[in-house]
Amino acid sequence: MNIEYQLEKMTLHAESRAKFSRFISENQALPRLIQILQHYSEYRRNAIVAIEFYARAHWEEVLKYSEEIIDISGKVSSETEKRCIAKLLEKITEFQHLNPDFNLPQQSLEKIAALSFDWLLDGSKTATKVFAMQSLFYVGFKIDWIHPELKAYLQHNFMNASAGFRSRSTKILKKLR
Repeated sequence: MNIEYQLEKMTLHAESRAKFSRFISENQALPRLIQILQHYSEYRRNAIVAIEFYARAHWEEVLKYSEEIIDISGKVSSETEKRCIAKLLEKITEFQHLNPDFNLPQQSLEKIAALSFDWLLDGSKTATKVFAMQSLFYVGFKIDWIHPELKAYLQHNFMNASAGFRSRSTKILKKLR
């Protein structure tokens, strides 16, 4: 079956995403899905959502496309796309932090840092901000100026933030002390 047709049929409901995840696996469609991400199309949002869901059970396979995911991360626009990409970036940075054999290029780390700070500052929704601050926490072990900036930002915005933001901020601030 045509992947674009499958993306068009997919909804944001978990059952639909799970069905599409099976389609990706059964048809080895991840490379084609990555291509769809790289070229703007009306299917990009669903492709991003699908990859984020697929990554839950197939992380090692998705990890091979880290650079491509990082490259398109600055091109996303909708809040749904931002949230899913932010979650993928969090997983990529966490994997790098925990696995010394996996090293992203400095340029990719800087792109993740810049984008994550943008999402913290641009009025993105809480879920996107939470994933962004966690990515910054991990990238901060490779780029030394990030932890002080992240700490200052979290402390400054703590009181007026949502409960989800405050919860993750508290966890990160404890680790930064």
